Amino acid sequence: MIVRIAVITESFPPDVNGVAHCVLRVAEHLVRRGHHPLVIAPRPPDSLARPDHALPYPVVRVPSLPMPCYPGFRIAPAGPGLRAALTGHGAELVHLASPFVLGGGGAVAAARLRLPVVAVYQTDVAGYARAYRLGPAGQAAAWRRLRRIHNAADRTLAPSTAAASWRVWPKVSCGPLCTNRSRLA
Repeated sequence: MIVRIAVITESFPPDVNGVAHCVLRVAEHLVRRGHHPLVIAPRPPDSLARPDHALPYPVVRVPSLPMPCYPGFRIAPAGPGLRAALTGHGAELVHLASPFVLGGGGAVAAARLRLPVVAVYQTDVAGYARAYRLGPAGQAAAWRRLRRIHNAADRTLAPSTAAASWRVWPKVSCGPLCTNRSRLA
């Protein structure tokens, strides 16, 4: 069975980080298996080159802004282009890659379109709130948002049982994400 999958991510190349790398690997894997992925990601600054045209799947970039406290990272609030991208692709499944801002909007759009959602818990956003000194209120707000997104998903994937136990998600599956075990041998 071939599936049209929309991967909504907070980060994608030219970003260099774990989420961007994992989304590349997931989309490559989906293509190799005969599926039709679409990546929806924040638009990087115009000064940075994008690999989008060289990829074997479409990438939709949505307007983004530099994140306060960390201007090298872009955040993309969900807008009408998100739902249009999902319907235009004919998405049958939505994969939220470490959702928070754009991914949160993706969860809402998927629910309105009655599409199943898989969310990947990969980034300790509350830990970043602590690191950027947003205080207990910032950490609590991050956990509330994460719980809302992951509780709405049909399944949450976590990279380990330790990550899954940070907060109790209903419908959680644990296992290696974005890890090529042969490279570790």
